[in-house]
Amino acid sequence: MTRWYSPNDTDILIAASPNYKQKSTRLPEAAIEIYYTQMPEEFIDKEMGQIAKVMKLFTDYLGQISIPAGTIKHVYSSKRKGQGRAGIARPGMIVTSEGLTLESLKKDPHFSFFQDIAHEITHFWWNFGAEQGDWINEAFAEYFSAVAVEKILSEQEFESVLEKYRREVRELPASAPSLSTVPFNGSGFVIRYYKGSLMLNHLRHTLGDEKFFQGAREFFQTYSGRSIGTPEFRSFWKLRLGSQKDSLDIWLDSPGGLPELKEPVQLGGLALLSVRLSGRAVLPSLWPAFVSTALCSRGD
Repeated sequence: MTRWYSPNDTDILIAASPNYKQKSTRLPEAAIEIYYTQMPEEFIDKEMGQIAKVMKLFTDYLGQISIPAGTIKHVYSSKRKGQGRAGIARPGMIVTSEGLTLESLKKDPHFSFFQDIAHEITHFWWNFGAEQGDWINEAFAEYFSAVAVEKILSEQEFESVLEKYRREVRELPASAPSLSTVPFNGSGFVIRYYKGSLMLNHLRHTLGDEKFFQGAREFFQTYSGRSIGTPEFRSFWKLRLGSQKDSLDIWLDSPGGLPELKEPVQLGGLALLSVRLSGRAVLPSLWPAFVSTALCSRGD
């Protein structure tokens, strides 16, 4: 008998079949076990290698985590349907619909959900945003899955992923809630996953790779095991952004589509950001009135 447990969860999913096959390997980070009934052996072998690379990448960036029984289990549920993409993740376990995966492979023999599996794996780290702050979990998981695409597959594919995010976010209506207000009720997928990822990409470009990834590691280590929300995220990252901290408020508090932050402009020794939101030029209310007047008088 095999016993699986997930002590921090109350919603346990059980997948069982008398015909399960198993493949396993052991890494320095954790053991990997994949359970399936009909998946092609070549697909499973490829996935085993991908999980190993993703685990090493995220461990290098974010540090070691405690995985139940020291084993990552990926279970292909023998149901014909099920949850889309890579399925669901709980500590140490990912459950994916085998039926949907086989359908996708039938349509495209080169089908891969590498990024989706990477997203579920990184939830082993990003899981402490609570209630409205759940967007923190999904934004970090989605962006770090894109980073896995960049570092393991190619920069070109990474840029394609970001461009997809931008297209989706640009299509949001002007009334769409901001990241700081998007509800935790299953809605707001594009906001929580894609707009959140683009905000993290902005932080990365503002801080540079070394400071961003070090900040992400410190953010995880500071708040792991606690329940946090937008206020904690805001205060942590604003401290690291220094003179660029106001750009974070724009990303967090702007409703609608994609805020376009341009290069800083100089005015009387002050570095200011010119901002466009959803295609309309706006001047954030957080800037003093005298700055607005000065910018208008200069025609900037």
